[in-house]
Amino acid sequence: MEFNVQTFIDQVTDEQYEKQTVDVSQSDLSKVTVIKKGIVALQSSINDNRLAQYEWQFDVKNVEDPISVRLETGIINLPFENGKTISKILNVTDTLPVNVYLICESPELNRSGLRIDRLASATALADDPDSVTTAAMQWIDEQLTILSDNLANKDEK
Repeated sequence: MEFNVQTFIDQVTDEQYEKQTVDVSQSDLSKVTVIKKGIVALQSSINDNRLAQYEWQFDVKNVEDPISVRLETGIINLPFENGKTISKILNVTDTLPVNVYLICESPELNRSGLRIDRLASATALADDPDSVTTAAMQWIDEQLTILSDNLANKDEK
């Protein structure tokens, strides 16, 4: 799957993409069935050549805003909400491959409050969702461990 950069920017800024948000508990994110639903949702969008975002949100004690963990299809490792800045980084006439990114957002995660990493190419997710699900679960577990450690250290101070 490939996208023209300008088309990508237009669709993201106009919110012309598949979007699902699911409220979960933090422990739900260690369940393969929960993660698989997000992977399957993105797989369906990719198969239809559409951009997508699948978000899990959960509350944590003593943290004001919900924690966001999400999957997004993209052409660069920036969240959709930063779509307008893409034209400053990429040539808008280029056509680029679409990847799937995992994003975790919380002020308690790190200084920027954001972690984003490439999970797989859109093609790899469409072709082998089980392997991508396993990789997603490992990444999510790592981020939640960092988050838990940071919250525990904050409580000790």
